[in-house]
Amino acid sequence: MHLSAAAQIGGVLEPINASPVVIEDDVLVGGNTGVYEGTIVRKGAVLAAGTILTRGTPVYDLVHGVVIRASEELPLIIPENAVVVPGSRAVGKGKGHANADAWGLSLYAPVIVKYRDDKTSLSTALEDLLR
Repeated sequence: MHLSAAAQIGGVLEPINASPVVIEDDVLVGGNTGVYEGTIVRKGAVLAAGTILTRGTPVYDLVHGVVIRASEELPLIIPENAVVVPGSRAVGKGKGHANADAWGLSLYAPVIVKYRDDKTSLSTALEDLLR
């Protein structure tokens, strides 16, 4: 695992049933990234700078067209080799909606833009060489 500057990994000690953070092998965690309670990041994933992941954070997988969420039984699981970047999604109701009387707000939403390939592996290898 590679942790960049200001990355935060938030584990838990209590209560007993709280979900830990698990970061598997060959994961790259970018600067100012936060991975908190109830999150598992599978082998080879890349979390771009500024990505925030918690048990309650839905992750939008553009490659497979699904939204990844934690369930009552399972934590949030970032798939193997996923490349996750910070993104946003428009608020669809109330004052947040984008119309004449509203504020046009958007909410933070991590997005899987691709799965690790040879090009991604080369850039992470370069980062290892520069350390």
